[in-house]
Amino acid sequence: MTQPKSSASESGVTVTLSLASHTNVGKTTMARTLLRREIGIVRDEANVTLFNESHVMLEAGGHTLKLWDTPGFSDTGRLLKRLQKTGNRVVSFLTQTWDRIRNKELWCSQQALINVREDADVVLYLINAVQGPGAEPFVEQEMEILGWLGKPVLVLLNQTGPPRPASEEEAEEQAWRDQLTKFPIVREVLNLDAFTRCWVQENHLMEKIAVCLPEDKQVPFAILRAAWNSRNEKVFITSMKSLSNQLTANALDGMAVKPESLVQKLGFNRGELEKEWSEARQKLSESLAARAEQTMNQLIALHGLEGSDDKDDALRSTRRDFIEPKEVEAELWSAISGIATGALAGLVVDLKAGGLTFGGGALLGGIGGGLSAYALIKTYNLARGDDNKLHWSREHFREQVKLAILSYLAVSHFGRGRGAWRRDPRPEFWNREVSAVVDGMKDRIDNTWKKASFKDASLGVVHDDLEIIVHEIGRAVLARLYPE
Repeated sequence: MTQPKSSASESGVTVTLSLASHTNVGKTTMARTLLRREIGIVRDEANVTLFNESHVMLEAGGHTLKLWDTPGFSDTGRLLKRLQKTGNRVVSFLTQTWDRIRNKELWCSQQALINVREDADVVLYLINAVQGPGAEPFVEQEMEILGWLGKPVLVLLNQTGPPRPASEEEAEEQAWRDQLTKFPIVREVLNLDAFTRCWVQENHLMEKIAVCLPEDKQVPFAILRAAWNSRNEKVFITSMKSLSNQLTANALDGMAVKPESLVQKLGFNRGELEKEWSEARQKLSESLAARAEQTMNQLIALHGLEGSDDKDDALRSTRRDFIEPKEVEAELWSAISGIATGALAGLVVDLKAGGLTFGGGALLGGIGGGLSAYALIKTYNLARGDDNKLHWSREHFREQVKLAILSYLAVSHFGRGRGAWRRDPRPEFWNREVSAVVDGMKDRIDNTWKKASFKDASLGVVHDDLEIIVHEIGRAVLARLYPE
């Protein structure tokens, strides 16, 4: 997209956003997430922030995007009554002198209003969305107060919990729009949780800010907004490259094993062979976990977060996602075991104990298709390539692609305000959306997997294929999660 050019008269323009809300709703936490760095003090108590604090969000084309963190409103009912008694309302209140020790509530409210009146182009008003519209009377009281200043307000729904499907977030936003429609200053209501927001939502916020700005700041902000979006895009593209590097190494990874005899292919005299396969599976799993840890740490750093993924966590995550089989009814295991003898029966025990992997009901589908127990083991875990090495099977590799994208979602939604990175249970609807996209591209994924198992497999070809595929999957998943 061509960026608009700034004229000489527009050089050095500052666009200012002011975070405002009731006290202890999370302004400083939100500021940390938007700024991608540690600022201020965060404590679970009222009036922690006592002074207006200015921070540069971004500089581009000689222009500056600035964010103010302000003290929170408190005892709003008393404040509103006081203001209503004055003839000129807020103006009179702002000229009075308050002691920040003995009258902390009035002091903090005054500092916030001074900032909004004198500095703000747009007010970002945070709401604790846990209680729902109408549950907290101070929200409407504070809207009335801000209304006297006349600055445009974007309401941000904070503390909304783990990510949810777009339909649920839209319904929540609409409920708040209906509640606040009586206040002309409210231009839009958006979900933007400081703990679990995604950069796509931030870009959407920038779109809404643009609409609220005065005409003389439209062009400078367009330049700033383009730089903001470009920075986020670069992080996304680099993240997809990291994932494709990981998946390329996984696809090409293989362990040389002895050829199978005809008798062994029929399921007999497989003891030594199965030991070799078991050792190969263990080594491949360890490599898988090490790459997962390395890639997660790259993603964490790319997103401006602190902390790192622990190797033990990576290994546990890999075992959980790739090695432990889905739960299967006891009678089904009995049926499988009943058709197995000798070494094959031992494989079924190993399968039941968690030595292999299955994805998306593949085990049940395989049994329904009449596969033998040994075919299940071979098909849904390891496969012998044309290079006479054991590789992860195509089904297993598809699951690796899904987990790679899910890992990206986990990091890209982790708000800087939460502090150091840590793993969270991923929302179930993420699994559904990612699976839908990956399953829709399985032919391309399988084709690339097949190329990786050839004796003369080309690293460049496999990597180029996966880089394009992973990028497209990442885009498609974000589009499904955030259709706006």
